[in-house]
Amino acid sequence: MNPDLLFHLRSLTRCIYFVTEEEDRVLKELAVTLKKQEDQTFVYNAIYGLIPIQQLIKGWANRSQAEDRDTVNIHDALARITVDDPRGGQNFYIITDPERWLPDPQVQRRLLNYLHSLHADDRTIKIMIFIGPKLVVPQKLQRYFEVVHDPGLTETEIADIIQTVSAKLQIVPPKGVAKVFKGLTSHEIDASVGQSIIKTKKDARNPKRIDPKIIRDYKRRQLRKTDLISYVDVDKFSFDQVGGNQRFKDWAHKTSAAWTNEGQKFGLFPPKGVLCVGVWGCGKSLSVKAMGHAWRQPVVQLEMGRLRSSGVGESEANVYRAINLIESVSPCVVWIDEAEKSLAGNASSAHSDAGTTSRTIGILSNWLQETTSQVCVAMTANSLKNLPVEFVNRMDERFFFDLPSEPERVEILKIHLEKRDQDSERFQLAELAEFGANMVGREIEQSISAALVDSFEADCDALDPDLLAAQLKGKPRIFKTMVDELKEVIDWVGFDPDANDGIRARFASDKRSETFKTFKGSGT
Repeated sequence: MNPDLLFHLRSLTRCIYFVTEEEDRVLKELAVTLKKQEDQTFVYNAIYGLIPIQQLIKGWANRSQAEDRDTVNIHDALARITVDDPRGGQNFYIITDPERWLPDPQVQRRLLNYLHSLHADDRTIKIMIFIGPKLVVPQKLQRYFEVVHDPGLTETEIADIIQTVSAKLQIVPPKGVAKVFKGLTSHEIDASVGQSIIKTKKDARNPKRIDPKIIRDYKRRQLRKTDLISYVDVDKFSFDQVGGNQRFKDWAHKTSAAWTNEGQKFGLFPPKGVLCVGVWGCGKSLSVKAMGHAWRQPVVQLEMGRLRSSGVGESEANVYRAINLIESVSPCVVWIDEAEKSLAGNASSAHSDAGTTSRTIGILSNWLQETTSQVCVAMTANSLKNLPVEFVNRMDERFFFDLPSEPERVEILKIHLEKRDQDSERFQLAELAEFGANMVGREIEQSISAALVDSFEADCDALDPDLLAAQLKGKPRIFKTMVDELKEVIDWVGFDPDANDGIRARFASDKRSETFKTFKGSGT
């Protein structure tokens, strides 16, 4: 039983809203917790009406269910609850599908009438427990509810389920497998185990087994059921596609050991967060994807805009749902792109949205600090202006992605030329790199694309080097068009001449920052 829910039951809290995606599991737990009051515990179901909880649970096993036709309608059920007399005891009423009923103004008025009568009669003890997958509490009722979120199954509970399933299937569960199932519901555990058994049934070496890899694949597929987070396929990305940023690459390769069993036995922990800040178009997002590939971990993208909702309490509920989904696919990398925009609005939240943004950011920040799941949050940002300090401080490492140096521009040119099926040996890459001075990787790629169009228009057999040189020379630089914003980032990063590195963020490249050389007096 969830400890917060148990606390409110013992405190005789009159209205409890329990947010969970496992209605049947919670009902069973409530039946056990309220065993002494089972005759005074009822469940409202839109099909069965208001019936005793034991009758409902026994009906699942018997595949037949007695109905109370007089209380199938929610208004009739609430009327019954209002006039019920516990006779000196305690009555518990569990309402399913609250997200369907509570928006109804008539239901709201019935509940207010019920609550007012309870408030006037302190001898009558009746507890209402609303159970649903989505938090929907109308503003009129907010002061009367206590909200509890279901964190999902614990590892002990998962281990018990796996042990029971394994005994039925007459197989031996692998050690430590409970962590693999973390974040799944009991229904999903049954389904994933079934798939693993079927897929390994004909394996000559180890047939009918619970395979952690198959379970992880199952968990990743579950992300398709929601639009809160999205799965990023990193199989096609690698650091071979990233020009420059060698120090970031070295860090990613070194820390990959922290994700292995051998590294963790040695005492290594996967990083909880990495911040990639810097110039637009210098490969921050590509580097995060390549990092996931190097670590052999899935990357899921968290977009804060998808979590925000206009309903009271819905944004916070979406954050909890997203966290449960993330933990269900852990170990993983959680990518927050353009974090300065995604996490903006914290300071003005109290005035702009009644504190919703502040609360959602607080939930995420606290989770990042407290979670025991193997999750690394990778944030990419072009500016630190609106980025919450608490998130920046949570990052194990911070890297500044700079304008590429001349050798790095050579590397970038080669990568993008070969990506377009062009023979890089035909080009004077060092000379072209000089023409591309102060360009970011994205601008170099755009120049190659434009030069290909020009070459096709000129009936060339392949990309013409002179046309490419012209594009590189004439391409407007973001370095000049965004000079104020870039200087702001430079000032934040700072420069330590003794370490030849940034103060608040390490340089992602192995050379001294090109940008710092240009911005004289900006922390240099």
